[in-house]
Amino acid sequence: MRRLAPGKIVLLAIVLIVPGIGVYFGMGDALRASEKPAEYIGVIYSILAASLFAVVSIVGDPSMLMPGNWRQAWQDAKDVQLRLMRLTYLFVLYLIVLALLVASEIIEHAKLESWYIVHDVFAYLATAAFLVSLWLPFEIKEIQILRLEQEIKARRERPR
Repeated sequence: MRRLAPGKIVLLAIVLIVPGIGVYFGMGDALRASEKPAEYIGVIYSILAASLFAVVSIVGDPSMLMPGNWRQAWQDAKDVQLRLMRLTYLFVLYLIVLALLVASEIIEHAKLESWYIVHDVFAYLATAAFLVSLWLPFEIKEIQILRLEQEIKARRERPR
């Protein structure tokens, strides 16, 4: 089993603690009281989800495998698939945030006060998903660098 690096543990702690602090200080109630932030969150996460879906679809396409023997292609595909699985989890988190947005709007409209905790859960997950999303460009960059290095190596090994 792989161990997390200390830096990743710190980032994980930030992603889990910072949204909790926001919720503790009333971010969920603020979202319930104002419609504009929830509207913006919906637009942002819809765009993020669509973009992430496109990235996963393009990078995971079998035609994107690097040339070479089948063993190397199999290993490369497995490595990329593991990285894409993390992106898939992030995509699911975006969908959960969007579902909570819809649920919170329904709860607010129906004045179901006993369910107002959904606003806190929505605020927490929206903030956590945003913080995790800050890592996304670096993950995509790592995939691109790995593929570029593999292609350069393959071209060097080809006879001229």
